[in-house]
Amino acid sequence: MSVIIKISPKFKEELTGRLLLFVDRKTGSEEPMLYKRNGFGLQGCPVFGVTFYGLTGGDVIDLNDQKDRIFGSPIRFEDIPEEELEFQAFFIRWHRFERKDGSVIWGMQDYGGGGDYASNPFNLYSDVKTVRYGKKDVKFTIDRMIEPGYELKKGQVYQQGNYRNHGLVKYFKMKSELLSDFWGEDIYIGANVLLPANYDKKKKYPLVLCQGHFPGATAPFRYDVELREREKGFTEYWNSGKAPEVICVNFRDANMFYDDSYMVNSANLGPWGDAFVKEVVPAIEKKYGGIGKPEGRILVGGSTGGWISVALQLFYPDFFGGTWPGFADSLDFHAYQLIDLYEEDNVFTLKQNWRSIERPGSRDTKGNVLWTMREETYQELTIGGDLARGLGQFGIYQAVFSPMGEDGQPLNVYDPLTGEINRDVVEYWGDHYDLTAYLERNHEWLIPKIRGKFHLRAGDMDNFYLNLGHYRFTDVLKKYRAGGYSVTFPRVGHDGNITIIDMLEEMRIYLDKTLYKKEPVKKKK
Repeated sequence: MSVIIKISPKFKEELTGRLLLFVDRKTGSEEPMLYKRNGFGLQGCPVFGVTFYGLTGGDVIDLNDQKDRIFGSPIRFEDIPEEELEFQAFFIRWHRFERKDGSVIWGMQDYGGGGDYASNPFNLYSDVKTVRYGKKDVKFTIDRMIEPGYELKKGQVYQQGNYRNHGLVKYFKMKSELLSDFWGEDIYIGANVLLPANYDKKKKYPLVLCQGHFPGATAPFRYDVELREREKGFTEYWNSGKAPEVICVNFRDANMFYDDSYMVNSANLGPWGDAFVKEVVPAIEKKYGGIGKPEGRILVGGSTGGWISVALQLFYPDFFGGTWPGFADSLDFHAYQLIDLYEEDNVFTLKQNWRSIERPGSRDTKGNVLWTMREETYQELTIGGDLARGLGQFGIYQAVFSPMGEDGQPLNVYDPLTGEINRDVVEYWGDHYDLTAYLERNHEWLIPKIRGKFHLRAGDMDNFYLNLGHYRFTDVLKKYRAGGYSVTFPRVGHDGNITIIDMLEEMRIYLDKTLYKKEPVKKKK
C-alpha cells in the first residue's frame, strides 16, 4: 500500500521544506487537525518527516519511494499498523537565509507563528482523511494554507506578529540593526508591555523584564487572562494600583530554530545579547519611560526564561540590577538534565557494567519516566529536519551553545541518531555557556557585581531534572557568599513555587532597597 501526496497546482512558487505525515486512530479529540493534536510531550500521534527541495504545484509524492529517507516518531513508517486510521499531510516551508559571513542555511522563517510550525502562516496542509490502511492506497492533496488572519498595514511585517494595543497593554516591535547585519536580512524583535495602573507619561519607572517562550499577544504575567487557581486575582491586584509601580515586559524573539532566542550572543543565532541590552531595552525605556539605570532593570523567567535570566545577569552584570530565575534550564553541563557532558560518552544510554539502560528525559513528580532522551531527540529529528537542528528544545541548545559548522549549521553536541557525545563541542559549550563554570572562573571580579542580586527557585522533583544544575550553581553562589537566595521545594516539579503577586511584592522590597535607597520599615515591638 502506498501513501500518495499531491501538491495542489494552485501553489505556483517553488517549495522547499519538511513534509510531515501525521497518523492517528480516531480518538474523539475535540481537535480535528492531527498536526495540532500531535502537540508537545511525545504523547501525541505518530509523525513521519522527509525533506524536499524545489517542489512545485502539481508534484506527486509516493512516500513508499522515500522509505530510506523518512524518519518517524515514535514508530517507523514501515510499522504503521494495518487498521482504520486518520491521515494528514503538512508542509513546513523553509526560507533560504544568506548570512553576512557567507553561510547559507534553510529553515522556517517566522511569520508571527512564534516558532511553532503548526501556527506559522504560509505553512501548508491537507484535509484529514480516514482510510483502512493496508487495504488500499492513501491519497490526498496538500491544498490548504495557514492564513495570517489579517492584512499588513503600511510599515508592518509579519515577523514576530502584529497586535493591537488595549488598555494598559501595549505592543512594541523594532528592527535590530545588529541582528539584521548578522543574518543579511531584516530581523525584528517584539515586546508586550504592561503599564502600571496609574501610568503617567511624565514619570520614570523600573522595568521588570520577563524572559521565556514566545508569548504571542499575551501580556506579561498573563495579565487579563483567566489564570490557574494559584494565580487568580492578579489582574485585579494590578488594576487596583496596589502592585509595585513597574513596567513589565515580555518578548517575541522567535527564530528559525525555536520560539525563543535565549538573549545571548551566539555563533549561530547572532548577537542577541548585545541587541537586547544595546537596542531593545533602551528603546523600550525611551518610549514608555524607563528609569534607565541598572537598578531599575529586573530580570525574571522560568525554565528557558530562567536560564536567560541567569545568563543576562552574569554576562551583563553592570546593566541589570537583579534576577528572579525559576526552574532554569541546565545551569551546569555536568548536569545537562541527567547527563554529565564532560564525563560521559552517550546521551541516550547509561552503561552499567554488562548492560545499558535508556536515559530518562522527563518524569512526573512520583518519579515515573514520561519519555527518554532518545525519544525526545527522535521527535525533533522527525519534525525539525535531517540533523535535528531546529524546532525543538535540543535543537535550540545546539543553535545557541554550539560553534558553527562548515555547512553553516550548528555542530551537534551529540549525534542525534546514536547519542554519542562530541567532546570538541562539549569543550566549546563549557567555555562559553556553562553558567556555573563561568561564575567560578570569573568569581573574583563578578561576585562583587552580582552580590545579593540572585533569587533562584526550583522544585526538587523538576520534571526535566533541572534541579541538578540548580544545586551545582547554588553551591558556587554559596561558596563565594553571593547573597540573595536559592531555594528548592520538596515534591515540586517544573515550577518556581511562588505566586506572581508574592514575587512582585519581593521585588518591591528589593527595589526600595537598591533603587530608591529606602530604609526598611522597623516593626514596632
